[in-house]
Amino acid sequence: MLKKLSVVMLAASALVGCNQNRVEVKEGVKIQIHSHDDKAKKLKEGDIVSFLIRIKTSSDSLLQESIDVTKPARDMVQPVGQAGYKGSLQDGLRLLSVGDSATIYVPVDSIAKAGGQLPPFLKKGTDIKYSIKILKVQSKAEFEKDMAAEQAKAKVESDARKAQLPQLIADYVKKTGLTFKTTASGLQYTVAQEGTGNSPKNGDVCKCNYVGKFLDGKIFDQNKGIDMPIGGMIPGFNEALMLMKKGGKATFVIPPAIGYGEQGGGPIPGNTPLVFEVELLDFKPAGQ
Repeated sequence: MLKKLSVVMLAASALVGCNQNRVEVKEGVKIQIHSHDDKAKKLKEGDIVSFLIRIKTSSDSLLQESIDVTKPARDMVQPVGQAGYKGSLQDGLRLLSVGDSATIYVPVDSIAKAGGQLPPFLKKGTDIKYSIKILKVQSKAEFEKDMAAEQAKAKVESDARKAQLPQLIADYVKKTGLTFKTTASGLQYTVAQEGTGNSPKNGDVCKCNYVGKFLDGKIFDQNKGIDMPIGGMIPGFNEALMLMKKGGKATFVIPPAIGYGEQGGGPIPGNTPLVFEVELLDFKPAGQ
């Protein structure tokens, strides 16, 4: 009897494991639950949620991520359909509890039908994959108190970096041992491989490999074979691509004035210079 019971329990455990990683549609949301605690506090409308997130295309190209637990992504749990369509990331948050991890699949077609502007590398008929881990839930008052303290601290740090920017960039360039050129905008670059043919123009779509780093070498973003429309990115990256040729490789130092500015964005603090190592695989006019 005990042996039979053990077999049943093992089978049940295996079934739960399979169910947790099965992609299913719940309340109009296409979701894959990786871990879930029925006893944990469930998210409800109006809650402010702190979470880690990694956003990818259906082909697993990384679009954006916020995976530093000290600087998580945040969002408010919205009413169902607030995004203009069912099955949004916000709708998916309502299905989760504190500590849960899941992947929410949002159809590109749904975003397009709701009037969202889509870059050319997001193809119709595919999904955007939001892999998230819920860290904390707060009331609006708790969140606003925390944010005021964080913003005050971030401004002090940002102001300190701004005063040090010329020296920080000069020290980085010197440390590389390479020769950099500087454009009128302040963009600095060094070419490792020249490439051939003409350079892309504003509006062209470039297929690139790139790695984005801070001056200390820490990677904050990277992608391979991704389509990037010139004019649709930060000014420094737009300019960088127009300096390249097909097959070329170069390293760019983008100051915050043509990057993410004094406010920063996502994992990038305000007044932070960025380094991008870029390979231009190919480019084509928009719409082709």
